[in-house]
Amino acid sequence: MKKLNIILGSLAMGALTLFTGCESLDQAPKDYFASGNFWQDATQVSGYMTGLNSYLRSTYGAHFNMGEVRGGLIGDGDDGTGVSVFGESMYNQTIIKQDLREDNAQFNNWDGLYSEIVRVNLALQQIPNCDFLTDKQKALYLAEAYGMRAYYYFFLYRTWGNVPLVTDVAITDGQVSAERLSRERSNASEIMKLMKSDIDESEKQYTAAGSNGWQDQYNWNLYATLILKANIYAWAAEVTTGDQQATGTADLQTAKAALQTIISSGKFKLMPEFYQAFRSDYKSSNTENILAAPFNKTDKVYFPNISYSLAQVNFFTVAYDLNNNPLKMDATQEYGTYTLVNGLVRYQYKESFWRSFDEKDKRRDATFFAVKGDASKEATGSNFGVLVPKFAGTYYPSEGAHYLDADGPIYRYAEVLLLMAEIENDLGNDPSPYINQIRKRAYGDDYPQYTNQGKYENTKAILFESDKEFVFEGKRWYDLIRMKDASGKSLVFDASVNYPFIPGAMGSEGPILNQSEAYKILWPLSTSTMNNDPVLKQTEGYQTAFTR
Repeated sequence: MKKLNIILGSLAMGALTLFTGCESLDQAPKDYFASGNFWQDATQVSGYMTGLNSYLRSTYGAHFNMGEVRGGLIGDGDDGTGVSVFGESMYNQTIIKQDLREDNAQFNNWDGLYSEIVRVNLALQQIPNCDFLTDKQKALYLAEAYGMRAYYYFFLYRTWGNVPLVTDVAITDGQVSAERLSRERSNASEIMKLMKSDIDESEKQYTAAGSNGWQDQYNWNLYATLILKANIYAWAAEVTTGDQQATGTADLQTAKAALQTIISSGKFKLMPEFYQAFRSDYKSSNTENILAAPFNKTDKVYFPNISYSLAQVNFFTVAYDLNNNPLKMDATQEYGTYTLVNGLVRYQYKESFWRSFDEKDKRRDATFFAVKGDASKEATGSNFGVLVPKFAGTYYPSEGAHYLDADGPIYRYAEVLLLMAEIENDLGNDPSPYINQIRKRAYGDDYPQYTNQGKYENTKAILFESDKEFVFEGKRWYDLIRMKDASGKSLVFDASVNYPFIPGAMGSEGPILNQSEAYKILWPLSTSTMNNDPVLKQTEGYQTAFTR
């Protein structure tokens, strides 16, 4: 049998399970791609859209894998051994240290994102033909679908740049077609054009629907479209990728307008305390999440990767806090530090990053819990570690079990404020009002007020606030690429924003990427990816075993 190309590889299981394993869609026929057996009434369409929203949760791990791992905040045990404070080997150390190659590429099959794109494409193809829907119903569904397709392509574009362009459903006679799915990588400019077109169309369709589409934080809505629009246009303004040149001021103004619409709506505001934006018992009262993935006991779907930053009970209870107090379990603390019992530590944030927090910054202790393994030694290097209770979920004393049921924020209002600060700064305006809103929540009324400085100083101040605000939310790698130093180069090449692996002066180990390795801003295609699709070419700059 002819080899399936790599996009088909990511679809193979999805094609079989889209309607058999997904909530709300488990009664659909096996040949769901064939419109003759589906798209027959409003209930089916509503169920399909519910399914598309549910896949935002199943792909949530991409935020950490693509945006957090290479961002320069995760360490190696801070002694170079790749071993945690509890003695466990840690994951992805070569990726964390930017050692990317064709045979060490992290992802296969475009991380499965094309399966989601094809599902969205099917909705975009079929909904206009559903005569049983009103024009406003069609517009509302199309607004969601266009927003979601731009969302998935934005992940692909920031990760690989020029990726295959798939805007059809790539099927033949109701079956996924390997031949139709095989695509060469398009120019980066074509992908940017599609993302802008899709996100603008999403906004237009919300206008046509006469609705913002808000159901709750777990479903795509106008405000998700607007913050994604701001991100896409800000990226276009600042980042050159392949043949897509950075566009500058005009796109920054478009991004600013999108953010201002969110701010002016008055619909969102920061939660009073930082921890409230993440803790499970504040889900129903969360005023900050614009879009979030719902992790919970009911669906038995839990926050991805966070268990790798917690600690298994047999390690946890032989360690100490920084005051040399033995750690202990306390089942009465439903959201407390001492109930983090279900994980091996595979990711450990840098000691130098933890020490960069002001002691009065409440984000530090709401995000991290610092521990040491040996009470007789100083808490530094291999004897220092931080657990991440920020998304640790809930301990249920009645069950004696801990569930990682914290919601996963995709977009929250804090990002609106810090992205607005960045854009205002890039436009030559004063970013301090937006920075200070973040600081006031972080410190309380007695917060260190930020005053407008030079553009480069402002940029670094915004980055450092973002670092502390968005731990485990997958923002920093993208911040480093989009934000610029005084010479106009991405901060990924700026040593002064790199927290060292070995505790010491900021930037003492050089930048996250050297200028000679600028090609590593984009990720390589894996050996499997290259092997499975003969039309694909390796990302420029990487050595390849494949002649195309």
